[in-house]
Amino acid sequence: MEELSEHHCKNCESEVDGEFCAFCGQRYHAHKESFGELALEFVSDFWHFDSRFFRTVLPLIFAPGTLTKRYNDGKQRMQFHPIRLYFFSSFVYFFLFFAFNKAEDKMEPGLLNTPGAFIIDSATKAIRKDTLRVPKNDSLVSGIKDETKNNFNKSTLPEGKKEFLLLQDSSRQYSLTVSSSLDSLLSLKVTPDEYLKQQQKLDSKHKDGYFTRIITIKLLKLNLAGDENKKEFFKKISETFLHNIPKMLFFLLPVFAFILKLLYFRKKQFYFVDHAILSLHYFSLIFILLILGKFILDKIFGTTFFTNLAVLWIFIYLFIAMKRLYGQSWKRTFGKYVALLFLFLFTVLFTLFVNLAVSAFMA
Repeated sequence: MEELSEHHCKNCESEVDGEFCAFCGQRYHAHKESFGELALEFVSDFWHFDSRFFRTVLPLIFAPGTLTKRYNDGKQRMQFHPIRLYFFSSFVYFFLFFAFNKAEDKMEPGLLNTPGAFIIDSATKAIRKDTLRVPKNDSLVSGIKDETKNNFNKSTLPEGKKEFLLLQDSSRQYSLTVSSSLDSLLSLKVTPDEYLKQQQKLDSKHKDGYFTRIITIKLLKLNLAGDENKKEFFKKISETFLHNIPKMLFFLLPVFAFILKLLYFRKKQFYFVDHAILSLHYFSLIFILLILGKFILDKIFGTTFFTNLAVLWIFIYLFIAMKRLYGQSWKRTFGKYVALLFLFLFTVLFTLFVNLAVSAFMA
């Protein structure tokens, strides 16, 4: 094979005219690289990484929409790639989150005698409080306890009766409404086999759906298990729920961009990818602000002030970014901002519910 000239890249064999290969970007060396040159190149690359990181993060935090506008205008070389920035910031945030938040489940003795009662510690913080209701009394099965085990058909239940599964976090108690027949089954200590036999006797109109049967069987097994098994079950739920959140957020990224696309569908100059860049920058901003506020400044000063300030700026930031990026009036921007928050909040709550259901199914 013909020997390559010293003016050809040793990586891709392309002709080199200058210090770097125009095809693959590798630095050209006509001689064997020394250890000193290797160290110097490392320092140079690190300094380039460091300076580019700050040239990205500072305008991202303090100049809403500017970084996204620059990227969409083609000024991309001097800033972090949006996807790389998202993965880097999310990795650091969740690393700190799981390091500082060790989810430990606690079963309180006072709740163990209550059918369907259970406790999930820090995972329940991710569920919005306004989607839950606080039970007014400890009796979840009043009016049903006198029923015999063979009479747990849905038709025997009081009209409009509601029961609850209790989700409790350390000191506060929340409740989530479930079907009116479930608490009857739990109260009567019905086994999964008895439940399935009863389902077979019902016509198709009154039978539970496939997923309802799966969840009911799991809860019936849990209801018959010992306290330690219950604790282990809900520990698995909380761990699965928390570890699914990064995947959930990655799913929400294109949803956020899609909502923006719907709101600005008349802006033909903005493609879906332009909205996606704003989504990546905005989610990265959320992670970075929470890292700085919650895990650095608040830890140093022993307060929650910086976290609260970060959350406030997160909401204000989006409004200013939309105004600066899309160039509409403040009034129109505010209307679309409210619509975006409403639609996205609905999506987040639905995704949290699916995450909780999947976590319970996988436990």
